[in-house]
Amino acid sequence: MKKVLFCIVCLNMALLCFGQPVKIKLVAEREAFVVFGNERYDLKKGETRWITLEGEDMYGKRLLANEECFLFLEAGDFLEVVLHENRGVELKDDGSLCADRNNWLRKVDLLKQRLQFARVMPQLLPKEYEGLNLERVCDSLNVWLATYLEKYPADRKNFEKVMRTEFKYYRLLEANGIKSSRATFQEFSGEMLARLSEVIPDAEDDRVVYSPSYWRAVEVYVDYLRIEDPRKLQGRGDRIYENEVKLATYFPKGAVRDKIAYTNLDNILYWVRPDRRGDFDKCVKRLAPRYADVLRGKLNKQDADRKARKLVPENLYPVLSGETMNGERVDLSSFKGSWILLDVWATWCGPCCNEIPFLAKMEERLQGRNIEFVSLSVDKAADREKWIKMMREKEMKGVQLRLTGKKSELNETLCISGIPHFAIIDPTGKLVWNGLPGVSYGLIYRILKEVPIR
Repeated sequence: MKKVLFCIVCLNMALLCFGQPVKIKLVAEREAFVVFGNERYDLKKGETRWITLEGEDMYGKRLLANEECFLFLEAGDFLEVVLHENRGVELKDDGSLCADRNNWLRKVDLLKQRLQFARVMPQLLPKEYEGLNLERVCDSLNVWLATYLEKYPADRKNFEKVMRTEFKYYRLLEANGIKSSRATFQEFSGEMLARLSEVIPDAEDDRVVYSPSYWRAVEVYVDYLRIEDPRKLQGRGDRIYENEVKLATYFPKGAVRDKIAYTNLDNILYWVRPDRRGDFDKCVKRLAPRYADVLRGKLNKQDADRKARKLVPENLYPVLSGETMNGERVDLSSFKGSWILLDVWATWCGPCCNEIPFLAKMEERLQGRNIEFVSLSVDKAADREKWIKMMREKEMKGVQLRLTGKKSELNETLCISGIPHFAIIDPTGKLVWNGLPGVSYGLIYRILKEVPIR
């Protein structure tokens, strides 16, 4: 009888905790901002702000407030974050498992940061960290986790799985020098691909989605799948939204697949044109409801903000021209009969420069096809030498031009609101795609790889 009563009590407690919201209290002793997940919170000195998370059993999110740390939270957790006047960040120790767990995670993050310092600025590290390397870090992390779980055996239920997964993929990414940038067109050894592909069977357990290193490995592998598509799950290259959802089907049904489909669409949300909204909405309907609602809200707001924007008429060949490095004038119309990838950029634009290596790799893959790669710089005449210097240093291929006309007219012609700006023109002069995601996303490659060989 006592055993039955004990089971009933345990069951009631579990039901009470299940689905309970997570509460995070932000206490600002100074003016500060906090980024938690995808949201930014601006706080005034003396202000208290509450963040409530609902709808899931677990949450694995990054918190940025002068320093970055990974937080792992479960339903019913409460955590107080204090932003001190000295710019320090404190996770208030209230004696709870939640506080201890997340302060332990800060210790883990600190050790990872010290490894980065050991690689680039070893002179800044205390003596006890001399010779710090990945092997030592991983050994320490495993020992720390074993000690932590001895103290808090209740965290073996979910947290242990998340952290074992985290350590596995942290080692993989660090050992192979894979950082936070996109991995599109990156070449991997057979052994590396085999290890990366383990993200697929590991996705059978929904809990792995809360590991940041696992998720980074997923993004890297999805970048590879988008280009190579070994199982041929994607359709025609111009069905970019549909293909982004199909990529998720490489993974088993569950939390990982759902998040991939959402993340893929969210990453290209900015470039969704109103006249293609219907295609995008069809793909959104296939997402898990909680993700679909978020994307619809974002897109509705985006459409409202862009209500006044005109769209460039299709079947109109853009009348554009520029000068070569030698000062010769070249009109875009001179390339009629070929497909044109137009890249509007500038030497002073960081995101534009980040696309240059991806553009070079894509040109190499598409060599021999009936495509002209035209890069049109909007650098001013005063920066002409700077433009020439960058082209030479980065060995930029394709047709390199500098705009000699008015930038305002270019912006109006192509409806440009920011650079880099990518557009595709077909051999008849039709502007078939205007305002595409960067080459680094791989979507432009998927479209252009279907262009026939010259």
